[in-house]
Amino acid sequence: MIAGVDLGGTQIRIAVAGSDGRVTRTDRTHTADLVTPERVVSWAAARIRALVQRSSLDLVTVGAPGPIDQGRGVLVNPPNLPGWHNVPLVEMVQRELGCRALIENDANLAAVGEHARGAGQGVQTMVYITWSTGVGGGLIINGRLWSGAHGSAGEIGHMIIDPAGPLDSCGQRGCLEAFCGGRALSRASGESADVLFAAAAGGDHDALRRVTAAAEKMGLALINLSNLFDPDLFVVGGGVTRSWRLVAPVMRATLRASPFIRPARRPGLRRARLGDDGGLVGALEWARIHL
Repeated sequence: MIAGVDLGGTQIRIAVAGSDGRVTRTDRTHTADLVTPERVVSWAAARIRALVQRSSLDLVTVGAPGPIDQGRGVLVNPPNLPGWHNVPLVEMVQRELGCRALIENDANLAAVGEHARGAGQGVQTMVYITWSTGVGGGLIINGRLWSGAHGSAGEIGHMIIDPAGPLDSCGQRGCLEAFCGGRALSRASGESADVLFAAAAGGDHDALRRVTAAAEKMGLALINLSNLFDPDLFVVGGGVTRSWRLVAPVMRATLRASPFIRPARRPGLRRARLGDDGGLVGALEWARIHL
């Protein structure tokens, strides 16, 4: 048996599966109900033990928001998990469950999940983009996750689109996330991102202008990523994809407007199929790969 844990700022989700990756049981709880790393690991371990019942557990993958120190298995300082500083998550999980554990960036695992069982099946080179409160991503190159020299590849949200642009939380100016992320859009409009996108869908001129501008910036990112990685496909997930009919045509039009990226090498653009389950499916797939 293998297990996956999707550790988020709002929810913690777990699943167990056989070596074929087919999910047999799942569970979830609210992160706020547990708060500390110790209580989170204790809850997850107890629920995994209950879900695998009498079967032996071989491997657990934890998907977590970055930054992550892969070499030490440490969750460094995730912005959406306040108070979690240099948490030795791999060591804690291994101690609780008595089996090998892995940790990987949650967006990377969503990329793995979509490539294996979602919108990216059958392609060799894929860029996954998660577009929600922030902007992140994962890179599949030659059919495998590519994490880079330090495990930080795929930080799509921190590509600089305009060096004279707004200051981002990472300390740079003009990052894609500072233009497109739900947090940035909310700050600029005075409304939550959900309200802004709903107003745009309803025909509000100002809301539609803001959403269109964000989608155009994301389209510019697709051009940059196309020139850098030459992917077969872009897969976009995250909360903004609930407004796919608003943003997808703008992104496609921006990508098609590039005279350098000719139709013969222009990548496809698809909405993620796994939804909120992408990271959890990816965690199980990552465990399968490393069995």
